[in-house]
Amino acid sequence: MSETLIRTICIKLDVDGHENFLAVTQHAFNDAATWISLTCWREGITNTNTAHHRVYGETRERFGLGAQLAVCARAKALEAIKAVKTAGKNTCPVFGPRGSIRYDARTYRLMSLDRVSLNTLAGRVVCRLVPGPRQHEMLVDPAWTIGGAELVWRRGVYYLHVTQSSDAPTLPKGNPERLGVDLGMVNIATDSTGQQFSGKAVSTVRQRYLKRRAILQSVGTRSAKRRLQKISKRESRFQKDQNHCISKTLVAKASQSCKAIALEDLTGINERTTVRHGQRYERMSWAFYQLRLFLTYKAMAAGVRVVLVDPRNTSKTCS
Repeated sequence: MSETLIRTICIKLDVDGHENFLAVTQHAFNDAATWISLTCWREGITNTNTAHHRVYGETRERFGLGAQLAVCARAKALEAIKAVKTAGKNTCPVFGPRGSIRYDARTYRLMSLDRVSLNTLAGRVVCRLVPGPRQHEMLVDPAWTIGGAELVWRRGVYYLHVTQSSDAPTLPKGNPERLGVDLGMVNIATDSTGQQFSGKAVSTVRQRYLKRRAILQSVGTRSAKRRLQKISKRESRFQKDQNHCISKTLVAKASQSCKAIALEDLTGINERTTVRHGQRYERMSWAFYQLRLFLTYKAMAAGVRVVLVDPRNTSKTCS
């Protein structure tokens, strides 16, 4: 059975005067998800059917949600509980009033002229999508099937995260040659052909933002806090872009040479090893897992196999 590719398209939303309806629904939905999470956590419920029978009716009565929104709130709460337990944590997940609203095929509908119909406590509202050329191309791609969506509020602007799915290409059988990838901090990645992807630019940007944040935090004025908010996440966006570029290059090279990608499995590296105090920030900011995720899904889409290997001695054997 072939695997399924899933991608998310983030599209800016013009709420067209319906912001109050969306905000009220957002508060009720996340209050419901928090109550469901606390209830299931307290009663030790992780089974979907058991949770549905326990909370469905009371969710609708307490928070005024429609049938499908109540189901989506339950799904969001249970997924969060399972994620927390998988991570080995012992804290019940809760959701802020501006958390996302989950929509399924019954609670939202994409319409013509880039419009979308969304379910709210006040009934259906129609908003306008504002996609860019690339996003519009992805939306109308017949090879991908549109699934659910999440309504996300970020700094006063609503975005609709639309999910799509498609069958992944069939991976080659047998045991193909491998393109080895060694991960590091000085060089983010080095492949077995000798090509290196330097981490100097990332380190420079990281140190620059670290100093700027320290200065602004020490000032503590309102304007300094506004500036901190403005520059927040710029560093992570730069790191994300670098990882996208590196993973795209490696997958293209492996695809052209008909090779699999052999990647170090660095799971738990922070618990297994230690670094000096002055290097902790750089170490904890190392986004190797994000690079692994990008490599994995890009390779799956290109029909390239990814093999995780033991990291011991890979830096000695790889170029």
